Amino acid sequence: MRHRVAVFATLTVVAITGCQAYKSVKAKTYQTARSLVTSSYDDPNVDRKMADAEQRFEAGEFASSRKILNELASNTLNPELLSEKARFLEAECFRNERKYPDAVDTYHKMLVDHSSGPYRERACQEIFKIADYWLDDTRAEIQAAQEGENVFKRRMTRLFHVDRTKPNLDVEGRALQALEHVHTNDITGPLADKALFWSGYVNFYRGRYEEADQHFSMLIEMHKDSPLRPTATELAIISKNNSTGGAVYDGQKAAEALQMVHHAEASMPEFSSEEKSGFLSRQKLAIRLQQAEKDYKTAHYYEQTRHPGSAYFYYEIVRRRYPGTKYSDLATARMDQIRGRAEAAAATPPSESTFGTMKKQLDRLVGKPLAETGVTNASGSVPIPNSSDLQK
Repeated sequence: MRHRVAVFATLTVVAITGCQAYKSVKAKTYQTARSLVTSSYDDPNVDRKMADAEQRFEAGEFASSRKILNELASNTLNPELLSEKARFLEAECFRNERKYPDAVDTYHKMLVDHSSGPYRERACQEIFKIADYWLDDTRAEIQAAQEGENVFKRRMTRLFHVDRTKPNLDVEGRALQALEHVHTNDITGPLADKALFWSGYVNFYRGRYEEADQHFSMLIEMHKDSPLRPTATELAIISKNNSTGGAVYDGQKAAEALQMVHHAEASMPEFSSEEKSGFLSRQKLAIRLQQAEKDYKTAHYYEQTRHPGSAYFYYEIVRRRYPGTKYSDLATARMDQIRGRAEAAAATPPSESTFGTMKKQLDRLVGKPLAETGVTNASGSVPIPNSSDLQK
C-alpha cells in the first residue's frame, strides 16, 4: 500500500513539473515568435522609464527624453493611455527643439493610433499653430501680389532658404496637409472652422477652385456660428462659378452658386448691407450670363446639326429665361432666321422642290428627260423589265 502511494506521489510530481516546463517552453516560444514580428514586449520597468522620461523632459533634455518616449509609445503591450501620453510628449520634444515637421508627423501618428484619447484636442491645437506659422510665407506673397511686387523673386528666395523649422520642400503643401489633420481629427473642435477656411483660401488663391469650394462649403454647412462663415460664403459662390470650366461643361456648379446666392439673400443678415447686396447682385448676373451662354450654345448645336425644331425651342428658352441679355437678342435673331427659312421652304412650288431640282440636273447629265426613263416622280413607279427585254 505504501509502495503504491509513493509511486502515485512520484508520478504527480513529475506531471506537475512537466506541465510547468511545458508552459515555460510555450511562453518562450511565443516570445521568440512575437519578436520576429514586432518589437513589443511585456516591460516590467515601464513606469520607471516613464518617470525618467518625464524628468528629463522637465529638465529640458528633450533629445534623451524623446528616445525613451519613442520606445514606450512603440511598445503596443504597454497600457494605451501611457502609450498615448508618451507619443504626445515625444511630439512635444520635437516642438520644443523647433523641429516642427517631425513634431507634426508625431502628433499625427498619435491621432491615428489614439483617435479619441485625452490628448487629441491639444495635439490639434499644436498642429494648427505650426501650420499657421508655415502659411506666413503664403500670406506675405498674397500681400506682395496685391501691392504689385514681383512674387517670383520672393518664391525663389524662399526656395533656397534653409530653415529647420519648416519642411525642405513644399512648405505650403505641408501646411495644407497639417490643416487637414486638424479638421479631420477634430471636426467640430474650436479650430476646425479656421483650418477649413485657410485650406480653402490658399486653394482659392492658387486657382484650385474645386478644392476651395469643398472646404468653404464644409465650413458653411458644419460651422453655422463661425465668424468666418460670411467670408466663406462669398468665396464659395465665386469658387463654384469659376469651377465649372465654362459654358460648354456641366452647369451643376453654376446652379449651386445661384442657390447659395438666394440662400444668402434670404437667411444671412450679414448680406443685408448695400455693399454685400451689390456683391450678390453682381455674382447673380455672372451666373445667369454663364447659364444663358450654355443654353444658347445648346440651341446653336442643334441648329448646326440640322435640327431646326429643337434649335428653335432652345432659342425660345433663352429668350424667356434671360430677358434683357445679349444672348436673348442673339436668340431672337436666330429664331427669325429659322422661321424665315421655314416659310421660304413652305412657299416653294413643287417644280422648284428638291426633287424637281435633282430632275433637271439629271436631265442635263443624260441628255433626255427623266420621264422617258420610266421615273415619273418621287412617288411614281419604275417599270420592271421582263426577261425578253433583258435578252434583247
